[in-house]
Amino acid sequence: MELSDAEKLILTMLCEVHAHLGIAGELDPGFVRSALDSGNTWGLRWKYGALYDGNSRSDPPIVKEVAAILDMWSAIEDGYAALRSQDQDRVAASISPQQVEVKFMGFDSDTEFEHANVASFLIKDMQRFPKFAGRDIHSHQPSISIYRRMVRAFETLQKLAGKGRLNADQLIALLNQNTERCVIA
Repeated sequence: MELSDAEKLILTMLCEVHAHLGIAGELDPGFVRSALDSGNTWGLRWKYGALYDGNSRSDPPIVKEVAAILDMWSAIEDGYAALRSQDQDRVAASISPQQVEVKFMGFDSDTEFEHANVASFLIKDMQRFPKFAGRDIHSHQPSISIYRRMVRAFETLQKLAGKGRLNADQLIALLNQNTERCVIA
């Protein structure tokens, strides 16, 4: 959702008035303010979809991409947690040195600021992907190209094997997408 500067100013002032007067209602002025301040106005449609007519535009591509990455990492972490300890050890021993543990490390806040911003908004403000809440999701190294390869492999796995829990071989293949020698089992 694109808002003009004037609309942002008006909404910000309305949020301040709403909060100052302590008006109880269905809209959360803190959330609206956070969406405005962070540039994630698409979140207003996600949270308050009933207020919008059917003409709403689709989400920005970056939102779709970050949501796909967070979905994938949720599946990876859930799959890893469900493995027997010897399978966890096998996965841990097989992953690339660039992936130090089986855990979503986030985005580089310097070079991937927009991705980090959207991820933070989805996790903190929208309270989606609660498994990542409270984590430092700033990887301090560029990771988007790796995540893009991983998402493509993850989508292929889902088409081939369904949406069930990932097994050890599938996790190894996904986590090694930052190498050239990967094969999806």
